[in-house]
Amino acid sequence: MAHSRFAKLNAAAFDDADGSRLSDAQIAAEAMRRLAWDAAVPERAITLEVHDGHILLAGELERDAQRIAALEDVMRLFGVAGVRDRLVVKPS
Repeated sequence: MAHSRFAKLNAAAFDDADGSRLSDAQIAAEAMRRLAWDAAVPERAITLEVHDGHILLAGELERDAQRIAALEDVMRLFGVAGVRDRLVVKPS
């Protein structure tokens, strides 16, 4: 039973014409949602772009722990091919 439930969840995640991967817009929406829900990541401090499954994170943060939390949030997303880190830590 668990196998069929898993298959349904994965099938619902696909949206490409050939059913092979998430679109960049879907990846971006999920990445923004994850960042917004993470209490360790300050609101409106990070911008992101997605191209061909690769996420680019940019912005200024006050602590390295915030940078690490943001990177971990998006690295684990389904459909992400890679993450580029352009986050700058500038302690206040």
